[in-house]
Amino acid sequence: MKTHGVEVNVVVYNTLIHALCKNRKVGRARSLMNEMEEYSDVTFKILIAAYCNDNNLVQALVMMGKCFSYGFVPDVVTLTKLIEVLCNAGRISEGVEVLERAEGNGGTLEIVACNTLLKGFVKAGKVKAGCGFLKQMEIKECLPNTDTYNVLIAGFCEFGMLDSALDMFDEMKRVGVHWNFVTFETLIHGFCSTGRTRDGFKIFELMVEGKGGCAGRIRPCNSILYGLYKDNCLGQAFEFLNYMRNFFPRVVGRSSRILQLCQEDGIEEAKQILDKMSEGGDFPSALVYASLIQEFSKNGCMKEVVELMNKMVSHGYFPVASTFNALISGFCRLGKVGTAARLMEDLTMRGCLSDSESYGLI
Repeated sequence: MKTHGVEVNVVVYNTLIHALCKNRKVGRARSLMNEMEEYSDVTFKILIAAYCNDNNLVQALVMMGKCFSYGFVPDVVTLTKLIEVLCNAGRISEGVEVLERAEGNGGTLEIVACNTLLKGFVKAGKVKAGCGFLKQMEIKECLPNTDTYNVLIAGFCEFGMLDSALDMFDEMKRVGVHWNFVTFETLIHGFCSTGRTRDGFKIFELMVEGKGGCAGRIRPCNSILYGLYKDNCLGQAFEFLNYMRNFFPRVVGRSSRILQLCQEDGIEEAKQILDKMSEGGDFPSALVYASLIQEFSKNGCMKEVVELMNKMVSHGYFPVASTFNALISGFCRLGKVGTAARLMEDLTMRGCLSDSESYGLI
């Protein structure tokens, strides 16, 4: 076009730059940008996103600075992407700075970008600092939404600050921000996984009353079962499992059958039912996993036991000492004491609790 005297405008350049970036040729796209006599906000948006996708934060920040110097403010999608990549790299203070610079250059403080930054605070274990950032948002009239509070509640639960999580829950009601199922799920699991099952059940009752049931979400119910399993209240756990029939008849039917088969030494059929549950999108409870682990361990099927234990932990259900010890005992009976010791070390590092019997077995 240039050789024929046709002027190449910014739209054409942006189209070419976008095509190059899409094909991972960001260096050539940057060189093409240097040929441009004028830029648009789209030019910077394309290149910032491309550098973020390549995790090239140095160049992404350089491009952001250049964007501001030309009087442009990146849109919320571009800002949010850059903040997310910075937070993933643990560079939260730079994420805050990007947001402040955007605001200082006439940009609007958007809740989506702020929530992304809050996730960064939580991921870094700085939940209290996240709360401070929330207050700054409110002062600047960027009002928190349900996702904002859910991020902080999840952070408090993760780091064992359950009372602070409950304060956030109460604050939502006070300021008129609606609870959703994520709010309830997070709190219920937080309480039940830390020995406060009674408090978790109170939140569960609020959810059922306010939402008219579980809306197909089984995780809150499984969290209650997990709490009762951890508290060794197995009678109450079976009562609650029966109550769950009102919401999840298929899951409860299959779970009850697995528990029955484990008592009757029918572990192969029990495992087949578990596989059907997984294939059908059903989520087995801690009770189901613990029963299967106990029975497979007794029968020396240790490969299956390790698989079940890994699945159990991946769902956030950490086995109590009796379940943990069944695995250790199973390996020791087969003479695989070294394997048992390594597994005990691995599972303990992942959060499983051993006791004196665990070490006595080895």
